[in-house]
Amino acid sequence: MGYLRKSKLEDFKYVVKNMRVMDKIEALYQTGMSPEDALSYTFLGSKTNMTIADDEGQPIGLCGVQKDGCIWCIATDELFDNKKYRIQLIRQGRDWVDNLLESYKILYNYVYAENTSAIKWLKALGFTFVKLHKSYGQQKKPFYEFLRIA
Repeated sequence: MGYLRKSKLEDFKYVVKNMRVMDKIEALYQTGMSPEDALSYTFLGSKTNMTIADDEGQPIGLCGVQKDGCIWCIATDELFDNKKYRIQLIRQGRDWVDNLLESYKILYNYVYAENTSAIKWLKALGFTFVKLHKSYGQQKKPFYEFLRIA
């Protein structure tokens, strides 16, 4: 069974190297930076960084939250292609988000409107989509603003 654990530098390197194409596109559209630079900036600026590991401990995703409550997740294809890991991500993700809401009044971010797998996951975790921004980020693409309030 997959699990969440504190991130290590090796996890970061592996996930950056094997990031889903949609996550790369989203990072570029939102920040204007290379996906590697965008994830480095996000990872280093986060108060909490967690690794989503498979049954053998191999990283298949990273997630975290910044000091202001900006929550994020980046994955490899294995995470979303494997039904077992998707289900675990929802179950453990709910617990993780619920625990975060004990320390944060609000968790929020923006998701690229075509990142359907991430949108489904966020809805399953109880996030509310409050607005479609038709021209958001450095590349002026459609992004949904989402949040969850404690």
